[in-house]
Amino acid sequence: MKTKILKSVLPVFAMVLAAGLAFANDANTFSDPDYYNNPLIPGVQVITSGVDCPTSGKNPCLYNGFQVYDDMNLTVEKRFD
Repeated sequence: MKTKILKSVLPVFAMVLAAGLAFANDANTFSDPDYYNNPLIPGVQVITSGVDCPTSGKNPCLYNGFQVYDDMNLTVEKRFD
């Protein structure tokens, strides 16, 4: 009797647990915004979405063709080494 109940309840519990953990892991969250400077727009622009960063080499990250920075003062270039 215990085995029959355990065999029917355990898969349901595993599915509920997996669904709950899937919502807890939000991989698309951007914790820190990035910045760039478009000379045609006054001020520093904030990027809240993803940027076009190469996955290899020491090439800079770009957003609409502009260099992306990690800080608002535009001193630390965003790079993925």
